[in-house]
Amino acid sequence: MTVNQIPGKELIWRATHPEGSWFSALFNPDLSVKETTNRQLTISLKEILNKAAQLKGSRDVFTGKEVLTHLEFSPDWGWGSSSTLISNLSEWLNINPFHLLSDTFGGSGYDIACATADGPVFYRLTQSGKPEVNAASFNPPFIDSLWIGYLNRKQSSVMAVKHHLDGFKNAEKEIERISDISLKMSEEMSPKKFMKLIAEHEGIISSVTGLVPLKKRLFSDFPGAVKSLGAWGGDFFLVLSPWPEDDTKEYFQTKGFKTLFRFRDVKLDKRYEGR
Repeated sequence: MTVNQIPGKELIWRATHPEGSWFSALFNPDLSVKETTNRQLTISLKEILNKAAQLKGSRDVFTGKEVLTHLEFSPDWGWGSSSTLISNLSEWLNINPFHLLSDTFGGSGYDIACATADGPVFYRLTQSGKPEVNAASFNPPFIDSLWIGYLNRKQSSVMAVKHHLDGFKNAEKEIERISDISLKMSEEMSPKKFMKLIAEHEGIISSVTGLVPLKKRLFSDFPGAVKSLGAWGGDFFLVLSPWPEDDTKEYFQTKGFKTLFRFRDVKLDKRYEGR
């Protein structure tokens, strides 16, 4: 995100991705909408800007500004674009990103922690509700057998969190076990044991949310492990495949899921760059 000073008192917002412009809006000094290419997106953006202005204590920060944002991928993918917006906006205005998230999209805030992380992290809310972020290590010997696939649809994280949150209110044991599984997954060196951890994790989530595990629903004939990512049945999924690259790609492409990345190619971890 880049912010430029411009003549006048309006706020110009322009958003681009690798194929060019995908959204723009023009706001009056009071943040009312003057022009837009997408009314629904602009209403959401206006709400975020108003909440940010409240936290900052002034709307003048947006006066005479041009904000340029650039996604390195398709906006259909999601991939933390909303949380990155909240994080970048908060950094610009010097406000608390977790407070801005709470006032807008809601959620635990893990995605805000990820937006500024240099590598894998463990995240939790303490009993007092404060975010706690700790660096994690994840570079297993089977990393080249891990893949990230796209489910060909963008899920609303806000709606998913609201829909499933009630199921976790009395699930202390399940939450504790999921935390334990997460720690074990970060340290596991055996692909077979890693697959078992994925299966157990998916089973717990299924029992709490009522969702059918992704592998059972779409990939029941796949010999490896498949785990939902994001807001419980969200946009992407994790794969641990026992097959070589060509066979793995062919399987998922035959099923209609053509966007598949090596985990290594999309994992951010500056400690292992170049290795």
